[in-house]
Amino acid sequence: MANSLTKQLRRILPFRTVVRVLAARAGATLARLQPIQERVYIATNRGSSLRGNLAEIERALRVTSPHSKLLVEMQADDEHQGSQSILSLIASVLRITVRSYRVASSRVVIVDDYFFPIYPVKKRSGVTIIQVWHACGAFKRFGRATLEAEWGADEIFLKWVPIHANYDLTLVSSASIAQIYADAFGQPVEQITAAFGIPRTDALAPSPRRDAAEREVRARLGLTDSRPTILYAPTFRGADLKGAGAPELLDIAALFRALGGQYRLILRLHPFVKSAMRIPEEARDFVVDASREPDVNDVMLAADILVTDYSSIIFEYALLNRPMAFLAPDLAAYERERGFFFDYRSGVPGPVVQTTEQLVAWINAKAFDLPRVTKFA
Repeated sequence: MANSLTKQLRRILPFRTVVRVLAARAGATLARLQPIQERVYIATNRGSSLRGNLAEIERALRVTSPHSKLLVEMQADDEHQGSQSILSLIASVLRITVRSYRVASSRVVIVDDYFFPIYPVKKRSGVTIIQVWHACGAFKRFGRATLEAEWGADEIFLKWVPIHANYDLTLVSSASIAQIYADAFGQPVEQITAAFGIPRTDALAPSPRRDAAEREVRARLGLTDSRPTILYAPTFRGADLKGAGAPELLDIAALFRALGGQYRLILRLHPFVKSAMRIPEEARDFVVDASREPDVNDVMLAADILVTDYSSIIFEYALLNRPMAFLAPDLAAYERERGFFFDYRSGVPGPVVQTTEQLVAWINAKAFDLPRVTKFA
């Protein structure tokens, strides 16, 4: 039977995907040979440290349930890294087998993104899988909503790897977007809930904790003078981890010449982007690169104005009730390639500009429409 399954897979899937599917099924099969462990398995593919929702959940569990058994795993997957070596394939197989075993042998599993070992197997009865996602709101298309995209999964892949299947519960930031997540994940809308909120946004509510965190991060980034700050936080370009790059849309030199005496600029590139943004020599004292800061919430607290393009950071930043602008000269191309869940120009909580000069004019005019931000939040 196993040989028959392998032959079917090979006829329609790339060899590496076949091997990964078989590894996931092997791990789950091994786990079923023993009882489910009373354990919470928290896992992420998003880097070597626990961030955002998972960090908040782990912190709360250790305080409120100190005797709970926790297994925390933080390691980037290699599915989109592009390496084709035999050694990388062997490492991938071992990693997926172990992760699949842990998924199928844990009472509760909590993830914050696409997590391959969950999908190619039938979920074990008695295991609860919770998706807390890494982004608030519903902005650019994700999950099964990207199937029509050139880089999205196709129907053949979905047959063997039904992405975002097997979740028992998904947290979202608003009940109004529950159906969007249900469609994107192929899940019943009843399993999508806003009842618990988004864990990491607790830190953005007005409180002494927030005030202390803001003072600490400003000091850590060297933002100790009285100049207000502009946070530039664009999303990445490219289809995956391998091709992720930062857009060169902001003219930092021009921004420095226009505003360098009045403001400081904070750069925060997407975690997928590994290369630093070029900073002109003349603007070295104007710019602070916070791309390697572990928690984007802290960076947001240090910002008086946000400039972004298509990043879902806008949902969290709106909770601070601070002004936003959108530098998006490549909007038409991005919309064709990725697409949005709402009309971009009328839906974002700030002006959409094409050039750095237009951005400067908006900042100098100080015509910040905070009621629009409040309504969006």
